[in-house]
Amino acid sequence: MTIEMMNHHLLIDIGNTFLKWGFFRQSSPGQQVVAQDQLVHFGRVLHDEIPTVMAKWRSFAAPSRIVVSNVAGTLIRNPLMRALEVWPQEHAPYWIASQSEQCGVRNGYLNPAALGCDRWAALIGARALIPDLPVLVVVCGTATTVDLLTADGRFLGGGIMPGLGLMQRVLHQHTATLPDAQGDYLDFPRQTVDAIATGCTNAQAGAVERVFAMHATQHPGLTCVISGGASRTLAPRLGIAHRVHENLVLDGLYWIAESLRS
Repeated sequence: MTIEMMNHHLLIDIGNTFLKWGFFRQSSPGQQVVAQDQLVHFGRVLHDEIPTVMAKWRSFAAPSRIVVSNVAGTLIRNPLMRALEVWPQEHAPYWIASQSEQCGVRNGYLNPAALGCDRWAALIGARALIPDLPVLVVVCGTATTVDLLTADGRFLGGGIMPGLGLMQRVLHQHTATLPDAQGDYLDFPRQTVDAIATGCTNAQAGAVERVFAMHATQHPGLTCVISGGASRTLAPRLGIAHRVHENLVLDGLYWIAESLRS
């Protein structure tokens, strides 16, 4: 049975490890909406599993618009395009790129186009989520990004560090005896796997808190918004005001898709 998806966006976030996708309802003229409230269906697959989404998408009618963020390179583009052939008459997807200004956000990168499009989408999502306050936008994926957005929508810059999982894997790969196994965060780790999990989590949390402290005085009301796969692990270890938001990149793609309608 085909599920009706007229007047919906299909939004796709291709990161370094996963492809995340969501069907979002379009807003009505003049309607004030929160992007996540418009989410109807969501899914996530590893890159190697992209062909499997065809079976899921086949149950949906063609969306009105497809918007894609891709930071994984051209090798991922072809399997995605084949998956989108479930709607052979559908128009081509819109592949986003970072702009000088879009959806209320101004890009402070020296070369605006060089900013990762996932970071750009996350900034747009954060701006819509918290429109009147400065935001420290933290996205925890394969890499962790920490970006500053002012109250008037200016992206001033940010940093990139290895993500939580990558930190742990590198320790295993470049040492002779440290294990590649899942540990737990503990205040006083007494076995190596827990020591790795605790040390890497503290490193991530400490970096975020340091950047927050650097900017909080000059940007009163600064709020940290944290998103991405490792956000649920990192967020409880933060000693700063913060809120967790599951899919900030998809939120940003929603507002880009909405802007394309005008």
